Amino acid sequence: MVTVRATADTRYSFTAQFLCSSAIFARRCAAIERADPDEETRTEHRGLVTAAIMQCTAAVEAESAELTIHGPGHHLGSNGIDKRGRDILVPLAKLIDRQEVMERYTTILHLLGKRPLSKSNKPSQHMAILVKVRNELVHYKSQWGEDMKRKDLFKALQQLHLSKPPFVSPHTNFFPHQFMGAACAAWSVRTAIIFLNTVYERLEIISPLDPYRTQFEGL
Repeated sequence: MVTVRATADTRYSFTAQFLCSSAIFARRCAAIERADPDEETRTEHRGLVTAAIMQCTAAVEAESAELTIHGPGHHLGSNGIDKRGRDILVPLAKLIDRQEVMERYTTILHLLGKRPLSKSNKPSQHMAILVKVRNELVHYKSQWGEDMKRKDLFKALQQLHLSKPPFVSPHTNFFPHQFMGAACAAWSVRTAIIFLNTVYERLEIISPLDPYRTQFEGL
């Protein structure tokens, strides 16, 4: 008797996980803002907004690695992979991974001969701002309000006209107090989704976020 053993291997992608959980965080923040939260719940609120910002940026970073390591169409199964694109990107995966987030997608599309993302278009502009907000939080340095008013990033954030949490005084510093609310968390999710979907439109491949559309409705 001959015994034959078959093995199977799997891998997990965090792109959708990061964005779906961030959508949950945004909705929870909105629910908190509709109530009259105590101090502990306000701390939860700010933590959830922070998590949404970080995870939405992480989703875009994670997807760049998926593209370069596994190839465009990786989420469609072996028959859906753009094998030519994969063969171009895989040898350069480590090099691309050392680039800034937005530069990675510029490089990927250029190498594959696809239409580039315009830096003047809303998806790219907002994604670039989101990355800067994430960096501002990760490398947070406490500043006086007057110092922050002179910072270009905070001026750009004010131009987004996102509503502040109702329990935050208009006399507090714009960042982080007035900016980091449910509207900010929802904007972070929308920004990452629109950016990634735009990238996949350029690649002419169905977006890996397509199966999760209903989870992002209403944001």
